[in-house]
Parts: sequence; C-alpha cells; structure tokens
Amino acid sequence: MFDKVKRHTPKRLLFYIIYYFFAIKLSYGDRWGVFGRLSHEFRTFVCRRIFKKTGKIFGVGKNADFGFGGHLITMGECANIGNHAWIRGNGELILGDHIMMGEYVMIYTQDHKISGKGYDGSVVRPVKIGNHVWIGGRVTILKGVTIGDNAVVGAGSVVTKDVPKDAIVAGNPAKVIRMREYSV
Repeated sequence: MFDKVKRHTPKRLLFYIIYYFFAIKLSYGDRWGVFGRLSHEFRTFVCRRIFKKTGKIFGVGKNADFGFGGHLITMGECANIGNHAWIRGNGELILGDHIMMGEYVMIYTQDHKISGKGYDGSVVRPVKIGNHVWIGGRVTILKGVTIGDNAVVGAGSVVTKDVPKDAIVAGNPAKVIRMREYSV
C-alpha cells in the first residue's frame, strides 16, 4: 500500500485525504435540495484533482471507493460513477461520455495469476467503457473488458468479456441478449 502512496504528489495525497475523510460521505442527488447539489459540486471538485482526466461535467456518487487508484481514472463528459461503486486495481479505467452507472457497481482492473501453485503475481489490464453506456446496479466488470458504445449491461451481471457496440447483455457471465434497435 505504501508504494502506491509514494507515487502521488503531496497535493494529490491531500485531496485523497479530503475525499476519504469528508467528501465520500456527502449526500448525492436532488432529493437533498441545495445541500445535495453543493455536496455533488464539492465531491467533483475534489475528484477533478485526483483523477487523471475529467470532462467538464461528471459525477461521483456517495461512498464511491477507488482506493489509491483514482489517478488512473479518466472520466468523459457527463460520465457518472454510481453510489457505492468499488473500483480496484492498478490498471486504467477509461469512461467515455454520457455513462449512467447504477449503485454498487464493482470494477476490477487487476486480478491474480492462476497459472501456478500459490501466489503467482497479478495481471493488470485496463477497463474501457464507451460512450452512451448504461450499467445497471450491482454489475461486476473484470480486468481487460471493453464495453462498446451504446451498450446496456443488465443489473447483477458479471462482465468477463468484451461487450459489442449496441449490445444488451445480462447474466453471469454476461451474454448478449439482443442488439439495440433505433427508430428514426
């Protein structure tokens, strides 16, 4: 853990401390009125200083936990990390534009090698989520997965392989249910 801390600038470490001791617990959403909006603004202010890159408008839900890996997160325009999301690993997380994410989503960019006996090290691969993607609540996304533009991931799914553009996937492991159709 301490080797991860050493990689951060003092300024970024300060914002991690502010996030985990204060901003993470603030309310989220319009039902809290002015307090909810101010909480959202403060949390995005802090995360903008932690994340690798952010769009002009983005959201991070209450209790979203990304450990000391926030510097590996790229947020597109109008991308949202849901309440209670859990992001782990030493790989990049790249979120495109206009992403809606449900509560309790887990994203892993790292996993253990399972090639030999005992602990064999780990495998790190980025997770990429395209533009206009909907991710339901309690979805788990594993390392190396790319979710294509306009895809929908059903609640409770475990995404172990790439999701094609315009696909609707669900299940454990997630499988294509059908393709999205667009009416003109």
